[in-house]
Amino acid sequence: MPRLKLSRLNFLKQRSTFIKIIIYFVSANIIVLAVSFIALYSLSSKTLLKEIGDHSESLLVNGAKNTAQLMEWSINYAYSSSSDVQIESYALSEQHSDLDTYAVWSRLMNIKKGNPSIDSVYLINDYTQQIIDSRLGVNEFDSFYDQEVLQRLRTRKLTDGAFLIPRTLLLPLESGKEKKVITAIVPYETGKSISAFVLNVDADNIMTLLQKNSNVLETSVFVLNDKKELVFSTVKLDAEQIQEFSQAVEKETNGWKIVKPQKSPEQMLVYANTSINGIQNWRFIETIPKSIILSKITWLRNLTLLLFAGLFAASLWVIILLSKRVYSPIQELVHNVMEQHHAEQLDGQNEANELVYLSQVFVSQNERIHELTEHGRKNKFLARERFIRELLGGLTLSIAEIRNNCSELGIELSEEGVSVAIFRIDQFASFTVRYSEKDQRLLRFAMANIIQESLQTDVIKGILTVDMGKDHVAVILPVGRGQSAVMYAGKLQQAQRLVAQFLSIGTTVACGKHLEGLNELHEGYMEAYETTQERFRLGQGAFVIEEYADASPAELYHMPLELERQMVQAIHRADASAFLDSLYMAISSLRERPYFECKMSLITLFMEIRRSMQEITHQPVLPSSWSLTSVENQIIKLETLEAVVEWMAGVSAKFLDEIAAVRSVSRNAGLVGQVEQLIEAHLTDANLSVKMLSDELGLSVNYIRNLYKNETNRSITETISEKRLSIICEELISSEAPIEPIVLKYGFSSLNTFYIAFKKRYGVTPAVYRKSNQK
Repeated sequence: MPRLKLSRLNFLKQRSTFIKIIIYFVSANIIVLAVSFIALYSLSSKTLLKEIGDHSESLLVNGAKNTAQLMEWSINYAYSSSSDVQIESYALSEQHSDLDTYAVWSRLMNIKKGNPSIDSVYLINDYTQQIIDSRLGVNEFDSFYDQEVLQRLRTRKLTDGAFLIPRTLLLPLESGKEKKVITAIVPYETGKSISAFVLNVDADNIMTLLQKNSNVLETSVFVLNDKKELVFSTVKLDAEQIQEFSQAVEKETNGWKIVKPQKSPEQMLVYANTSINGIQNWRFIETIPKSIILSKITWLRNLTLLLFAGLFAASLWVIILLSKRVYSPIQELVHNVMEQHHAEQLDGQNEANELVYLSQVFVSQNERIHELTEHGRKNKFLARERFIRELLGGLTLSIAEIRNNCSELGIELSEEGVSVAIFRIDQFASFTVRYSEKDQRLLRFAMANIIQESLQTDVIKGILTVDMGKDHVAVILPVGRGQSAVMYAGKLQQAQRLVAQFLSIGTTVACGKHLEGLNELHEGYMEAYETTQERFRLGQGAFVIEEYADASPAELYHMPLELERQMVQAIHRADASAFLDSLYMAISSLRERPYFECKMSLITLFMEIRRSMQEITHQPVLPSSWSLTSVENQIIKLETLEAVVEWMAGVSAKFLDEIAAVRSVSRNAGLVGQVEQLIEAHLTDANLSVKMLSDELGLSVNYIRNLYKNETNRSITETISEKRLSIICEELISSEAPIEPIVLKYGFSSLNTFYIAFKKRYGVTPAVYRKSNQK
């Protein structure tokens, strides 16, 4: 026995692939059968639930309508009975005889007998504090068994009319026995007394139709009013269950749904709404356990399982037969492959890995083929791009040599006519700063691909794009006789927009002219590239056609004499605003000129401004920003006329502001000197003041006062006082003359003013000062 088990184990190891095939087929079969069974059971369950749900909804709606009609009949009966003259007058009278009481009691008994759903009838007289009951006759308020009705009447709102109360009534004469009733109360007076007509409807009797339906499928039925009070129920429900079911159908009208209560399994909840005489809205709810519904298809599930078991057994036998047929060629293939790769004879552990080995061989061969293919494709692509770049760059070849190279590299070049378009990157200086060399190459490669995809169609073929390095990509376009790249204007502009959208790179596009042969490609490429220079005056993102390049040469721009005179005058005045107005007026005449004349005219204008700046400042050498090299570098860097003009305006305005500042400082210093000279000359004049100085200089008082204060950090009055005090001190020391004549001689209007100023300056009186300094 152990040998037999060991031999079977070795057989299974040697046939592991065969066993795997069987396992795979069996697993797939089991999955298919399981999915089919689940889908079938799910579909049948949903169908059954829908059918029972719709049918139960229809029955509940009809039952609700019938029950509502019975309840409305009872309420209408109560209304009509309460309006009986004999009954109403008794309820509102303060005195009555025994005969009247008996007559009313008989009338109440007739009312009760007239409707089989009525359990009992009361007539409440608040004036006599008595109640006539169809069960017990006359009762006093305090001893009446149904105190709840009295309490409800006492606590009702003044606006309340007739109302319904679902409740449980403790029956008199039957100790401990309760009965479910729906009490209809019709008050006779509002806000004055609690006299009322009360009719108790037997809830079990009026809900007969609902109870008959609830016996089907072990269902339970209950009714809620619009205050979420339980009107009727075939099962006992607590407050939490009532709240849960009420919330489940709160915003619904009629229908059904599957819910999962907290304390019970899944239920089918069927619900219907109805109104009772406009007094209350009732919601009828029926619950059916989902498990009971689905138990009806248990036989279908069991039959399906048996059917699927038979299918599985049959398919298992078919799988074993198919696996043998599939495995035989695989085993033969493995042996052949291993013999070709000089492998040893398969046995034991090696045979367990036969498919793994075969897979490794195939993967290795596929990787090698893919590697060789990619290498060849990449080399061919690079060779094609290099050849087109060299051809555009000026490689001299004969037509035959160009054809041979195109044939070898798979390049389609039209010999009937071609044209070259250039996509040149705008703001190239910032482009080179923002991206590394590697990133620049990747972006140009992406540009070429976007342009190629945008232009190439099933109809138009032979379009070639090539990265020419640095700032542009060239496009070779096939054109008809006498046509140029302009015929592709729409597609070229679309490609320009796509490059900006996907790569955030602005470009200027130039369309070259028609080229008769392939040997003219270099010349056409150079002319198209030169055409992109027109962005200098047209602006970045321009689309330039060959007509711009073909414009006839114009003379260099020379400013009109009047405009030149205005500009020179503005420079002499150091008036930056007037200078800039003249500059922009001169520049406006350059925009209509071709690129070369526009550029050279701008440089000439800049040099003329430079010469005027030198003359006005008498400086033979200006800052480096005014050099010819500087303006040429800015033209290359800024690329457009507007940007270069803004740079020129900034440099010029800054220089003129510096000249104005220097002049302002020099003029202010001269005025301060003149003020001090006038002060020295008029020190003995008692009328010496800021007003006198301003009149002498022909300037306003405020201007001369503020200028002197800003330049010397002291006022003119302080300067006059200091100079007078200094001269008076010298005379006090050098002479014995009285103080008063000396003071009046040097312009002080009074001796008191002098003493205050002297004491403030020197800290002592003039006499003390003379005495201390003469010693």
